[in-house]
Amino acid sequence: MSSEPVALSWARRLQEERRLHIRASQPWLRVETEGFAYIVHDWSVGGAAINHFHSNGSVGSLVTGNVGLSGTETLSPFQADIVRQDAHGRTALRWLNMDAALQHELDQIARHR
Repeated sequence: MSSEPVALSWARRLQEERRLHIRASQPWLRVETEGFAYIVHDWSVGGAAINHFHSNGSVGSLVTGNVGLSGTETLSPFQADIVRQDAHGRTALRWLNMDAALQHELDQIARHR
């Protein structure tokens, strides 16, 4: 059991949960890489979380492909790296390079939720 006061412990956890970018779940994103296509429900302008990712790449592995809003035909190239992956294939990607117009659009969508 921690000797840390409850309020301090709560504040520390809250600080750890802070994210650099606002997360969104709508609209969904479409991510295509290495012949696989994913509909992504958890994304931000900084990255995306994908359930059941096809690759067991290690943290830091480069992922390339195309990304765009689901329901549209327009996809743009991206580069990302894997920042987290668990035994069930849940994978967190960090965007490293993405079309500037799409990045701006995602930022505006997330900010106006």
